[in-house]
This record gives sequence, structure tokens and C-alpha cells, in this order.
Amino acid sequence: MFAIERLGKIKEILLKQKRVDVYELSELFSVTEVTIRRDLDKLEQAGFLVKIYGGAVLNEESEPDALSPASENDAYLEQKRMIGKIAGQMIENGDAIYLSPGTTCLEIARNLKNKRVTVVTNDMAIGFALKDSAGIKVIVTGGDLMPSTSTLVGGFAQQALDGIFINKAFIGIKGAHMDAGYTVGSHEEVMVIHSVKKISNEVIVVADYSKFNTTGFARLGDLNMTKKVITNKQVPSDYKKLYFENAVKLYTTFELE
Repeated sequence: MFAIERLGKIKEILLKQKRVDVYELSELFSVTEVTIRRDLDKLEQAGFLVKIYGGAVLNEESEPDALSPASENDAYLEQKRMIGKIAGQMIENGDAIYLSPGTTCLEIARNLKNKRVTVVTNDMAIGFALKDSAGIKVIVTGGDLMPSTSTLVGGFAQQALDGIFINKAFIGIKGAHMDAGYTVGSHEEVMVIHSVKKISNEVIVVADYSKFNTTGFARLGDLNMTKKVITNKQVPSDYKKLYFENAVKLYTTFELE
């Protein structure tokens, strides 16, 4: 089990039981108590728990922002944060960028501190996360709000993209599959992304390694539809081979871990 998966399991236990014991966790995951204490340190730094003697308790005082996805319960949150750091290094002052809906692009937004950029997005959570960022101009497209999400789609969202130019568009996906290609959650999202591709100088797919060998509802395009992909070092080797053969540059979090 990867460390990020173990962190996700610890979170699940905490949410159910409200407290965890270091010894019990070390037995459950077959790792040392030192390793478990390091895991608890990371979760305490993230504000998810409070350490006590011999274990930890859930930090029930921490509440997510009203518009933010419940990302703290995401088993792949750390992987997405590392992707956000890599993407942040690719963004230069003066860039106009697009961030697609989702928690991975939300992490990119959180890595824009001290940048002077324009951010275009159809995700209200991303817009809300950047509301107090000096030097960043935020454009939220408007449109039809998809149920139970912060995603805006439809004709108004697409019209807002007319007549503007994007230097770099970062696209989050639901799945990447050898046969199905890239997929997202709905046809409405596909339509908005197609509009973004038309106005973007560069399109970059961002996806944690869990997205590979999975599929979403609506097909977005082939795996070589973009020339850059940001993911994690655990991405399956057959995808690395395919990207190499199609001259797609693969950026992973290996160097940052």
C-alpha cells in the first residue's frame, strides 16, 4: 500500500471512529509505529486531526470553505498537491490560463501566490479560492450550474470564452484509458473544453495516477490530444511508453517527493 493510500484509510477511520490508536494502526497496516506517527504528523499539519498521547482525534473544528470541494477526504490529495506545484512552476507572470473544474486544478490555483496572471475558469470553487489573491485577475465564465458541483457549463459558459486568448489551459479528467482515451463526467463538460482548446496556445492534461485505466462518462479525445501531461511517478508503464512514442512530454512528481 502506498503512503497516500494509507493516509486515506486513516482519514476514513477517523471520520467513523473520531479517534485512532498508533499501535492499532501499525498492526492494521503492517508498518512501524514510527511510520504511523509520521502519517499522523502530516494529517495534523493539514488540520485534519489533533495528536494525543498514543494516537489522535478528529479535528471537528476544521470546516471546509462553503464553495470548496471536500478535498481533505480525498485519498489522492497529496498527489494532487504535488501536481499543483509542478503546474505552478510552468505558469509565468503575464500568462492568461484556464483551469478546468475539479480538485486537481484547485490545487494549481493554490500555487499561484505571488503570480501576476489572469485565471479563466468555469469552476466557482476555484474562483472563490482566488478571491483574495492580489495580482490575479479572475474570470468565472457563468453558465448552468451542474447539480451537486461547482461546475458551470452550457451556452453561457462557452460564450464567455469567445474573443479571448489563453496561453496555457490545464484540463482535469475523470479517466485515461488505452481504448477510450481521455474521458470526463459529462458531454456538457466536453463542449466547454473543446471551446477552450480553440482559444488556447497550449493544452496540458493534469491527472493523478488513479485516473489511469479508468473511464468517465463522456469521451474527450485521444491520449495524444495534448503534448504535455502532469501526473505522478506511479503512472502505469504502458502509458509512459505510449506518451514517449507520441512525443507527449510527461511530467511527474518524482523530483518533488
